[in-house]
Amino acid sequence: MKEIILITGASGSLAKVVKQKLSSKYQIRLLTTNKKLVNKKSIFYWDVNKKYIDKNALHKCSHIIHLAGYPILNKWSKKNKKIIFKSRIETSELLYKKCKEHNIKPKTFISASAIGYYGLNAIGHKSEKEKKGNDWVAELVESWENSANNFKKLDCRVVNMRISLLISKKMAFLKYNILSVKFGIGLITGWKNRIFSWIHIDDVAKFIQNSIEKNKYSGVYNLATENNITELEFINILRKKYCSFAFIISVPKSLIKLVLGERRKIINTNYTVSVKKLKETNFEWTYKKFDEVV
Repeated sequence: MKEIILITGASGSLAKVVKQKLSSKYQIRLLTTNKKLVNKKSIFYWDVNKKYIDKNALHKCSHIIHLAGYPILNKWSKKNKKIIFKSRIETSELLYKKCKEHNIKPKTFISASAIGYYGLNAIGHKSEKEKKGNDWVAELVESWENSANNFKKLDCRVVNMRISLLISKKMAFLKYNILSVKFGIGLITGWKNRIFSWIHIDDVAKFIQNSIEKNKYSGVYNLATENNITELEFINILRKKYCSFAFIISVPKSLIKLVLGERRKIINTNYTVSVKKLKETNFEWTYKKFDEVV
């Protein structure tokens, strides 16, 4: 009989890729907040505000992959910050509470997290042992990981994924940059030498599968490739592939601030993350270099 995996954040891009990757070997269940999608066979309802999860979603569940989270690039109003927090931390706490209540002891709890742990003003090259940053995003990520670690009380192996910039041609960041270059404009939204870490969505799905199947995966992992790139390198790769004559335009910082406000900090970070711990698991990337993605 196939082991049962429960995935949250069912409508998200990552959850869809993970479901597709795992469905041949495992029985997949999804949690959704949209009652119209519920079929009570593979898709179940939950509501963090009402502290409710359909207990049938958890029945005989072997692994939980927690990917739910209100998009962090939504406006950082006081109201939205609360929603961002609740959608990550309180959902994780609810999953733990209901597992404990129904005596469900999953083998593995895998949770999305973010390299925002190191702070939006971080500099340099960050390993998993680095101290937490001192802004609200770092505080959010710390609480996120702490809520996941509750599952250790159920003798459950916990994996926290500090995901860097998630890349896929179907996702907005790369999709719209490609479209812009095709129309002859390559936009730089930070500064041309700003360096950032990234990882392809398929490699995160591969990491999740490895984490389920190999007990050596435990704790916090930075998820990125070894090949970090600068904004200028990123745009030039797109120009080479789609339109070599595209103009490169740097968006004025004042315009970015006007449009994004405080959120501009999340797209203007200038640090990279170490993947030494990930390499020690003998993880093999499908997409090692950015030009392999586009």
